[in-house]
Amino acid sequence: MKKVVILLIAAIALLSFSCNKYCQCKHYIDGKLDPDYKGEFIKESSEGCDSNNDLKEIEGITYELKCK
Repeated sequence: MKKVVILLIAAIALLSFSCNKYCQCKHYIDGKLDPDYKGEFIKESSEGCDSNNDLKEIEGITYELKCK
């Protein structure tokens, strides 16, 4: 009986995580992938993953965050 309860809890936890949609983001510096940036998973907003994209130019260097 305990095994069934544990399996049921694990299945519910797995199902609740898979129902949420996440965006994977990458960071670019002057068009090249930033090697120090660890890819992040951001929960998708109602506008979609593209709403998290960001483009900045600081002292002639272009910083870009692209999410899919």
